[in-house]
Amino acid sequence: MKRFTIVLLLTVFSVSTLSAQIVKMSELPTDRQFRKAVKTLMYKTNGHDITPKRLEAMEITQSVLNRFERESWTAYRKESDPKKIAELEKSGVPYFLRQSFEKVCKELRTTKVKEGTIAVWLLYNMGYIVKTPTTTFGIDLYSKYTDRLLDMIDFGMITHAHSDHNHIAFTKGMEKRNKPVLAAFDIKGVEEKRVEHGGVYTMGDVTVRVTVGDHNKKNLRNFVASYEIDCGANTNHTVIFHTGDSHDYTQLNPQKQVDIFIPHIRVNLNIPAAIEKFHPHHIFMSHIQELGHRIRKWRWTFHDALRLKEKWTHDHLWIPCWGERIIFNKNDWK
Repeated sequence: MKRFTIVLLLTVFSVSTLSAQIVKMSELPTDRQFRKAVKTLMYKTNGHDITPKRLEAMEITQSVLNRFERESWTAYRKESDPKKIAELEKSGVPYFLRQSFEKVCKELRTTKVKEGTIAVWLLYNMGYIVKTPTTTFGIDLYSKYTDRLLDMIDFGMITHAHSDHNHIAFTKGMEKRNKPVLAAFDIKGVEEKRVEHGGVYTMGDVTVRVTVGDHNKKNLRNFVASYEIDCGANTNHTVIFHTGDSHDYTQLNPQKQVDIFIPHIRVNLNIPAAIEKFHPHHIFMSHIQELGHRIRKWRWTFHDALRLKEKWTHDHLWIPCWGERIIFNKNDWK
């Protein structure tokens, strides 16, 4: 007998009724059901086309995430005993994290990026890796296994000092390899490449323009760097605009047409107003499942993303998951 109940409207599918098509699971799914859901998210569906199959996988995965408390995340994150780590990673959220990392690591090595194209991976939270035909860079990368990525990444960017965006091990590892990391704040013990508001920085074929703005209006002003990234001529100048935890859309003023907009979906950023202001072609809804936040406070879920997807008016709203690879050629989306 199945240990959970899930209802999907499989015969009539409409993006405008996404939330109505999923219900909370009454019991924890079996390990087999969870593993199948994780593989469906990472390999068999994509964050752009929210099909019934992906909805079901999202719901099963969310039911497991909803039982993984912040204390469990902290214990896993700090665990250093290889045997204990391996045991933790046999099931549940640590299994998902490890499987998604292994997928990213393998695909980063093997993916051949064609002219005019970029490959994008979501590692965790708002951590993205982008590979062009000539270079690879990371933004706000966080992983227990960051050291295995360092030799494959040419440079990095950090939006702000909060630990779910600023992983010191990543920055120190890059420094040891004489690879630059852009940041608008001082990182203790690290000689990062300090950037300034309005600055434009060239990293090989990639050009990065920096905007420094507010995380909130009370006490974190001029705290977050947004990066407008022109990925270069060999990508047909695909532009990514990663805003970290920026919360004031009036401070966001990209100078070029934005192809991929990566905002925090629940930091009081008026995303509909941002869409109206600079008309991004695609939006990657991010800062979902931040495990360092308590389940009922600031841990934004797939359910939150689905509800917002219903409200916002845009043709290309993505809800990516950990480990997902997106091959993007903007000419294909015109």
